[in-house]
Amino acid sequence: MDTENKEIAERFREIRAKTGLSQKDFASAINLSHTVIAEIERGNREPSRKVMVAVAKKYGISLDWLLLGIGSMEGAQPEKDLEVEALKKEIAEMENTIRALEAENKEISRELLDRMRQLVEIQSRQLGTA
Repeated sequence: MDTENKEIAERFREIRAKTGLSQKDFASAINLSHTVIAEIERGNREPSRKVMVAVAKKYGISLDWLLLGIGSMEGAQPEKDLEVEALKKEIAEMENTIRALEAENKEISRELLDRMRQLVEIQSRQLGTA
């Protein structure tokens, strides 16, 4: 095992430890078999560019850190966090629209908006981003 693979292997283990996932669950989340992750974590296999990008996107990891050990682990927000944030922004825009409606329409719109907030909260909790 060369030094570079060993360092990448350590970073993969660190990410997985941070997520609290088993190798199987970690691999499944990025559509890999757990044996591939096990080989990467042992330093016996160099992760492909596709795998590195999938891990970075899924878990919000900096590619510079993952590949080179430069900077901090945290990168962009994970994909699911971005979806929740987009929904929250849309809800805020809808609130502004509701304020401009007639009184009768406001009540119906508020009920719909409250339901959307509940659904976003449920999704956020399921993703662990509340």
